[in-house]
Amino acid sequence: MDINELRIFLAVASEGSITKAAQILGYVQSNVTARVQQLEAELNTQLFYRQRGMLLTPAGEKLLSYAEQIIHLLEDAHKALNDSTEPIGRLMLGATHTASAMFLPSILANYFKLYPKVELSLMTDYSAELVEKIRHFQLHGALVKSELNDESIVQELVFEEQLVLISAPEMKNIEEVCHQPFLMNTKGCPHRDQLETWLKTIGIGKIRYLEFNHPDAIIQGVISGLGASLVPKSSILSLEIKGLVRSFEIPEQYSTAKTFFIRHKDSLMTSALSKFIEMLKQSSQH
Repeated sequence: MDINELRIFLAVASEGSITKAAQILGYVQSNVTARVQQLEAELNTQLFYRQRGMLLTPAGEKLLSYAEQIIHLLEDAHKALNDSTEPIGRLMLGATHTASAMFLPSILANYFKLYPKVELSLMTDYSAELVEKIRHFQLHGALVKSELNDESIVQELVFEEQLVLISAPEMKNIEEVCHQPFLMNTKGCPHRDQLETWLKTIGIGKIRYLEFNHPDAIIQGVISGLGASLVPKSSILSLEIKGLVRSFEIPEQYSTAKTFFIRHKDSLMTSALSKFIEMLKQSSQH
């Protein structure tokens, strides 16, 4: 078993397809197939079910955990030996749609200017998906909405904001707003959970939703008169001044939005990651 076989195994497991794995790795498909078969022969066990794609067998699931750790340790060894005080190399970050729209543009622009040798990439996804990628060492760090209870993950609160109820400007009071459809993210979003909990306290249990996965789409929908939403106050301040939306405060226990920066506890703290975290903290203090 060599490192290339493990990299190929991880690619096939991740993509669930020999064809897709070959495309990502830049190999011909027959080479990927041969290396997977060679690994199975060497280990004397079947690693994949070959039915409508490549699905891991129980033995494959066991190997997956070890392969991720081995690849991660080798990459960390390389980083540790080549890391310098000047940020350089790859930095793979993740963020929720809200965080990527609200917090990161100015931070990343400044980071690019200061550390041009860093190969910075950003993936936008839901918190649960980002957490999984951190667990499997597929990202160096991520901004998520939910606080975690996971010993393998280091987390730090970086942003805390007030959520407000928003509607089209002609809405006169909260009661009127609450009987509109709500434009929110999909089920599982902390803001949506907070909204539902609060609405139940005022006797509203049946809620009509229009689901959007981006904060800009939600706000534009509210401006267009599609319904109401619960969003960070900072995201609509300029729009409210222009008279495009109206906001209403809700009780404090339901109106706090927290954003955490997470990373795997075993990930190497490179100078590139350290400088990003430093910049993130400085931004959160303003």
